[in-house]
Amino acid sequence: MTRRGPLTHDYYEILHLRFTGNTTLSKQDLKVAYHKALLKHHPDKASSVAKSTDLPASDQDLSREGTPYTIDEITTAYKTLSDPQLRAEYDRALRLDRGRLAEREKTGAVFHTGLEVVDLEDLACEEQDDSAFWYRGCRCGDEKGFLVTENDLEREAEHGEIVIGCRGCSLWMKILFAVEDG
Repeated sequence: MTRRGPLTHDYYEILHLRFTGNTTLSKQDLKVAYHKALLKHHPDKASSVAKSTDLPASDQDLSREGTPYTIDEITTAYKTLSDPQLRAEYDRALRLDRGRLAEREKTGAVFHTGLEVVDLEDLACEEQDDSAFWYRGCRCGDEKGFLVTENDLEREAEHGEIVIGCRGCSLWMKILFAVEDG
């Protein structure tokens, strides 16, 4: 299982499991996650399972929104994670990929399609229930394609910039801002 590029799928995400880096995941946990993923993403059953989801909220957040996984992706994930040798090799590759991504994020070497740099003041602002959010339309047609909240800004306050993607396409925007004291 030698890989040249980044991993294409996160098998833990496919099975709605958290990657912890250790081997505490039992065969029974894997089997239950496998069956739930099959039910959730099965083309004939997906709509009824989505209405009566029995997954914890933290597990629901791990799935790709609106894009179901294929049965082949789910089966490959289960086969890889249930085999101790394949799983150990996959975990090592996953840690390496995540380490490379984190390093690229730190150095700014991440490529974002159509990155536009703007000032926070250039975005429209709306206040709603004691919080505010800023937005700007995108050329894809989404009126609020680039959307940033106060929480997003607070999280990146020490950097003074935030990079967000359009909700409707693959374009990105870097927003520069400064935090006022008081």
